[in-house]
Amino acid sequence: MTEKEFFDYLLETYAEKTGRDLPAESMGYYLEYFLDNYPPEKLELKLTKKICARIFHEFMINILKIPDVDWKKAGELKDIYDCRVCANAIAQVYERGIMSEAKEKVFGLNELVSKEDAVKYVNLFLNLAEAGNESECNIDA
Repeated sequence: MTEKEFFDYLLETYAEKTGRDLPAESMGYYLEYFLDNYPPEKLELKLTKKICARIFHEFMINILKIPDVDWKKAGELKDIYDCRVCANAIAQVYERGIMSEAKEKVFGLNELVSKEDAVKYVNLFLNLAEAGNESECNIDA
């Protein structure tokens, strides 16, 4: 699955599941990049876990208005700071159980996300959206 395919899938699934339209403005720079300014030469970029986490986190903040939670277990991930820009986004999806470790204490920032995993992550994420709070998701769903 590519970054753009994942972004489009998230938006479509969100609209279908919630019946809500996305706001035309205030999506934030990062999400607007995928919506309006995504360059054609990047269309084949495969989705990594860190980009997936960033998209989810920006969606939480800008669309769902869900505040960040304090880090509890995310600080124990050995690779949490391998991408300093991504660290908080990774922590937020990890703490909520939307995305899990690749192996013990390793998130696996650069691992590719399969279509099956992307679907699972989006379902978990939208369960959070429906709850409308910062509660954890059921990663085993």
